[in-house]
Amino acid sequence: MLKSGTFLLFLVLACLEIFAQNQADPLWKVWQNSALQDTQRLRAIQQLAYKYVPNQPDSARLLAEIQQKFAIENNLPAWEAKALNIIGLSYRMQSNYASALEKYKQSLILLKKTGDRNTMSAVYGNMGDIYRLQSNFPKAIECILNSLTLAEETGDKKKTADAYVSIATIYYEESENNSKSLEYLLKARELYELLGDKQGLTLVYGNLSSIYLDEQDNDKALYLLEKTLGFQQSMNDDHGAATSLYNRGVVYTTLGRYADAFADLKQATAIFQNIRDLEGLADALNAIGNLRLEQKQYSAAIEVCRDALLMSRDLSSYSITEMESCLCLSTAYNQSGQYRRALAYLQQYNEVKDSLQKQETLQTLKKMELARKSATDSLGREKERFHIEMEHQHAMREKNKLLVWFLVIGLLILIIALGFWIRMLYYQRRVNKLKAHSDNLEKQHLLYEIALLRSQVNPHFLFNSLSILSSLVRTNPDLSEQFIEQLSRSYRYILEQKEQSMVSLRTEIEFILAYFFLLKIRFEDKIELQINLTDNLLDNRKIAPLTLQLLIENAVKHNRMSKKMPLLVQVREFDSDNLVVENNLQPRPGPIVSTGLGLQNIVSRYALLSDKPVWAGETERGTFAVKIPYL
Repeated sequence: MLKSGTFLLFLVLACLEIFAQNQADPLWKVWQNSALQDTQRLRAIQQLAYKYVPNQPDSARLLAEIQQKFAIENNLPAWEAKALNIIGLSYRMQSNYASALEKYKQSLILLKKTGDRNTMSAVYGNMGDIYRLQSNFPKAIECILNSLTLAEETGDKKKTADAYVSIATIYYEESENNSKSLEYLLKARELYELLGDKQGLTLVYGNLSSIYLDEQDNDKALYLLEKTLGFQQSMNDDHGAATSLYNRGVVYTTLGRYADAFADLKQATAIFQNIRDLEGLADALNAIGNLRLEQKQYSAAIEVCRDALLMSRDLSSYSITEMESCLCLSTAYNQSGQYRRALAYLQQYNEVKDSLQKQETLQTLKKMELARKSATDSLGREKERFHIEMEHQHAMREKNKLLVWFLVIGLLILIIALGFWIRMLYYQRRVNKLKAHSDNLEKQHLLYEIALLRSQVNPHFLFNSLSILSSLVRTNPDLSEQFIEQLSRSYRYILEQKEQSMVSLRTEIEFILAYFFLLKIRFEDKIELQINLTDNLLDNRKIAPLTLQLLIENAVKHNRMSKKMPLLVQVREFDSDNLVVENNLQPRPGPIVSTGLGLQNIVSRYALLSDKPVWAGETERGTFAVKIPYL
């Protein structure tokens, strides 16, 4: 009873505070005037609630719930749907994505009954935004295309431009396709300028700044961020201003302008805290922690990253923010000489990373299942047309052939996923066994090396490969068959050769050609591979397995690539005792979440296998080279 009474008192006080703030607002006075028409009063309170969404989402939600209750009592489902949309927006501003999606879906059910296509377009756009934030890009695209279709049908240029921005954002986040993203952003800017929409232009400029950061044009990116921040401050958009300050602080950190970076990040932290955006606050604290690491202020880094870690754990079971906090703490403790704590946080980092990878695997398999069902539905419609032109028996043969293909592809995907899962479990058991025998500092260092080994085979490559495969099966069956063969060959080699101490150079090169075929499908003309080795070397020299794969993966992870500036990787003979793997240096902008495990693992393995050291570093030609001794 005490808790219920306290909550009721809090709710009454919150209502009184909002009502006191609104007494002088003309919209509130319209709502309070019961002599006016219901639609006029509902329109007023809806506009008032929408004003509160960016900076006071709790207040916006309370006003929208008043609107919803009135609409239900007076049997006005269209206005109830609009209230649910605003409630969903308020949850989205507080990073409560599950509650936001629930309200949007309830709103859509009502809108489909009332036929309000204009509001339906807005709700689909808002749902697409949530799915994008959750990295569920197929669902995000589906919702945004629905929003775009409805906006074009109703002639709503504002929602059309909003859809363009959303599509541009997904191209940027999913495939780093800057040219397509730029194309849609320019379309959106043209419409926003025609409408004089400052909020829309803010979105465009913010996204353009991200593209120019990728192109390493920091001056233009900072100019656009400044322009974006000016719009947001003029509109009193606290959430948007905090996000821009955070982005600018990260850029300043990259440029070494630490005082400017700290000022922006401190201001962003205060705003996120004021509007109770805990996810944004945790990200800002992590950014300050990384800034302190750059300044070698390890105690200060530990303090803010610990706060970020506690906050991220309150938000969800596992998250990228929590992973970044653990990595920050591990690095700070390691640099401070506190190796036990550094190891403990590194282990937590790996646990969070493994959990996220498992979740991503499940999500990827769900996406593939949806794609398979969609492809099956499309195939059924094609068969109906085919029946009219061809004999029934021929149609049945084609159907059986396609079903066999789907079965084979599905089995191969399941086998690969199962094999990878078994391998992950094997490494987990291996680490746990070693942890039981670690009772002194030397054994703790050994455990640290085993923990590093777990991160060698990057699962994101498998997830990206499966995503590409799901598209190829529908568009290019012949190429998808080649893709499956090379993917199977690559992971068969990884599973069979990982525990071997050495393999022939020819065996490793054959694996690299299969592995690079997959990279070529993904990046097209953005990456090139040159191998200059004689048959005598291929047949008579040996190296540690997966050495070349780890180095090529390392080059892809740390370097930008485009058609104009492709990433070139060369494998050639250095002298009679060594070969060299070399790539042109095109560093990615901004901090990259990485522990440098691939190269360190190669160095450690060769230290056990040979007296000849591995050498790595930048060359006078402006490239990055790694010299590998023959075994």
